[in-house]
Amino acid sequence: MSIPAAPLNAPRLVAVCDVLGFSDLVTANPTELVVENAVGWLRKALKHSVVGGSFPEAAPPTKDLETNPDVSMAWFSDTILFYTRHDTDGAVSELIQVVASLLFETILEGSTKIRAGIAYGDVHVDVENSIYVGRPIIEAHRMEKCQEWAGAALTESACGRLNSCGPGGEIARWWTKKWDVPLKGGRTVEALAVNWNHCVHDPGWRLRWSPEHDTPPAGAPEGVVAKFWNTKRFHEAHCDDCRK
Repeated sequence: MSIPAAPLNAPRLVAVCDVLGFSDLVTANPTELVVENAVGWLRKALKHSVVGGSFPEAAPPTKDLETNPDVSMAWFSDTILFYTRHDTDGAVSELIQVVASLLFETILEGSTKIRAGIAYGDVHVDVENSIYVGRPIIEAHRMEKCQEWAGAALTESACGRLNSCGPGGEIARWWTKKWDVPLKGGRTVEALAVNWNHCVHDPGWRLRWSPEHDTPPAGAPEGVVAKFWNTKRFHEAHCDDCRK
């Protein structure tokens, strides 16, 4: 399928996603193993989240991630940028769903987790020259960095875009939930969070620290422990599957 070229300068919804713990993973392991295992698995999760279909058995080529007509992406080491190709309600809904799906995939069984900020406004995207510039990217990055969990929160600009959606954008609002989003330093801020709990999982599954431990063991890094409990709290408050 041929994807129409997106304009260089346009209002866009963007999501800046950080791969949590990636720096530690890279410094503690041989590069080839990181690429083959963690990065390879994440590429498969991206294909499933961005394109859909069944979960791929092998890591797909990059070109396979560019077949979504509404959402495109760029990946720089531990940062993944999603952006809408065009400023439509359908594209806005699609980006929120992509972020929700990737959060779900990585929380469900991935060795890496994702944290994201989402913003809206004028963005310059020049794929040929790998140029991505705009205030929403900075705004989303700042929102991403201040959070203390595996999750995604919307800035005021993103909330404004969701509120302006017509009937075609109802799905975008359905994928979000007002929540006291946990911030670093033990603070919270009331914001819209992406509700990845709408993704269906086995009722027997529970958010666990690791295959060996239900909860953080003694000596676990304090910052990672805080992220775990904050993520688990959000999951248990909004997961219909678990409440059943």
